[in-house]
Amino acid sequence: MSRGRKPRAGDSGPALHGTSRRLAAWRALLLWVALGLAVAAGACRPIDPNEDTRIEAEIKAHLVAEQNANLTRLGVLSRGGIVYLTGTVTSLDEKARAEVVSRSVRGVERVVNTVEVRTQ
Repeated sequence: MSRGRKPRAGDSGPALHGTSRRLAAWRALLLWVALGLAVAAGACRPIDPNEDTRIEAEIKAHLVAEQNANLTRLGVLSRGGIVYLTGTVTSLDEKARAEVVSRSVRGVERVVNTVEVRTQ
């Protein structure tokens, strides 16, 4: 407050005024940091449903082409570059191979492998 002026409702004095400015500066800094992290993490990346369709088709084609394992009955779903594998196989090697094949496809960011191993 300056001299000669009457206090108004909401005036908090000079000490609190400086504190609120610092608080506002910290809030702005945190907002920019959060925005930067979101962009760096790909949160603002546009999602193209055609890209997921391409990823699914390419993974299925690779699974069918596998010579050393029967991976044709596995389910493949892609959402935003995250691939979900489902179904059953007869060995841990087949489960691992399905994941390796899926990761090799361009555009796959992560594979969630819920394939079950059932020995016969």
